[in-house]
Amino acid sequence: MSGWSALLALVWVLVSPAALAQKKKAARPAKPRVVVLDFDGDKRDALRKQVEAALRKGGQVQLVPLKQYTAAATQAKLRGANARTPEAVARLAPGLKLDAVVTATAAKSLDVRVLSASGLELWTKQVKLPRGRLPASDVRRLAAGIATLATTPPPGAVAQAPVAEPPPEAAPVAPAPLTPEVAPAAKPAPAEEAKEVAPVAPAPVAQAPAAPAPAEPPAPPEEPVVAVELPRQDDESHTTTRVAYREPAPRPRAAPASGPAAKPERRLPVVRVFLGGISTFRNYCARPGVGSCGEFDSKPEAQRVGDTIDFKSGTPYLGLSGQLELMPLARSASWVRGWGLQLGASRGYSETQVTITTSTGETPERTVVATDTVLSAQLLYRYSFSLLADPRLQLAYVGVRGGGMSRVFDVDEQARVPLTGSHRLFPTAGLEVSIPLKPWLRAEAGGLFFLSPKAGQGILSDEDERELEVRDFGTEVSSSGWSAELGVAGEVWGPVGYRVRGRFSQVKDTFTGRGARFGWDKGGVARERHIDIEWGVTASF
Repeated sequence: MSGWSALLALVWVLVSPAALAQKKKAARPAKPRVVVLDFDGDKRDALRKQVEAALRKGGQVQLVPLKQYTAAATQAKLRGANARTPEAVARLAPGLKLDAVVTATAAKSLDVRVLSASGLELWTKQVKLPRGRLPASDVRRLAAGIATLATTPPPGAVAQAPVAEPPPEAAPVAPAPLTPEVAPAAKPAPAEEAKEVAPVAPAPVAQAPAAPAPAEPPAPPEEPVVAVELPRQDDESHTTTRVAYREPAPRPRAAPASGPAAKPERRLPVVRVFLGGISTFRNYCARPGVGSCGEFDSKPEAQRVGDTIDFKSGTPYLGLSGQLELMPLARSASWVRGWGLQLGASRGYSETQVTITTSTGETPERTVVATDTVLSAQLLYRYSFSLLADPRLQLAYVGVRGGGMSRVFDVDEQARVPLTGSHRLFPTAGLEVSIPLKPWLRAEAGGLFFLSPKAGQGILSDEDERELEVRDFGTEVSSSGWSAELGVAGEVWGPVGYRVRGRFSQVKDTFTGRGARFGWDKGGVARERHIDIEWGVTASF
């Protein structure tokens, strides 16, 4: 018998540690699963990595990789900010078995939001960002708060208890109907006690009509609220440690952002006016029998035969410039809000000193007055979007535009100098983009292609003069051209702002056939370049 006892004791000693270890392992609760999403305004993802590293170091939660959440969002066709809304969290969290989701917006401070798996807002916290980084002490407290919150039961389970038991909570009202009829039945009281009970009886009788209130359907006007204690209050980082959990209900601020229409105050203006000045530098050259001015100039001097024309403005043409933009549908919530119209006009003036060189010598200098006039009308379509989280910034946009343009360079007819004017009327098509950088600064760029900007075409000009622009160099002409512009703009006081823009444009004319000028028997080439600098004041409404 003693042998069996020894054997049983040995088996117990061997089995008990393993069973105890298995029991402890089974009793150990699983760590809550938490994912830290992208922070709006977080440059180079630095702040998010700080929070994620602090949670990982604390070891109280199981971090879910951001790539796993992003892949699930992409599969659900949720991208960008739409993947971080409470609705998106409620849609994706159950499949990823998440207990909490951390989002934030970074500006001068970091505004942190912790959402439950059902998309409820569990916690909000604001932490200052000295030098754009989270202090070590603040990030530890933030990680501790997130870990503590993720360990608590889901807000849905906590908030359902009060909803299921409103009558028991109203039970304290039930003893109110303690009328004098019940008190004597329970126990005959002395006169002193009756005096004490008697004043109490009328009050419940007066409140008796309120007793049926708990019997109403359990849908009170106010949402049930459960207060949960979170980590201690941090006055410096403006932390609120009592958070009200509410049942899922329509919340206006939780509506998914659908684009610029969600923030009317940041839409494109309906009307924008520009008034200012313009400086223009003009460069013109014409060479016979070649495909470019550089090709003719690179020939030996003996082979450079024929009339050539060169014009360079040493000083800019100074003038006035104006522009009107109309976006009549900018307040519309549909895609048509991007349509608009742009009208522009500018005129520059210059006095140029000209010397004519002939085979017999040079003539005295003559003062020639010339004007440069540009008119344009273009149809616009702009797709606007929010690039940065700062609500003070205007919307960015990319767009297309197309229409017509006229550019006329006129030389004073009384000057009697062989300077060729230029008259062009042609259609255009191009792109434009505007990117906000600061509330008072945005970068703008654009480009246009000129569709057959032939010389000798224009409005309100002499037809014979325009024909000479072609006959002097050939019988036919084909032309091509383009322009590119870059500038900055912004609003500095209410609707009043500024704009500074530089524009480079070039047109090339290729002539064929015999021209009237010497040496232009087989046509040639002419090239016209302009550098325009606009500056002025804008008003947007």
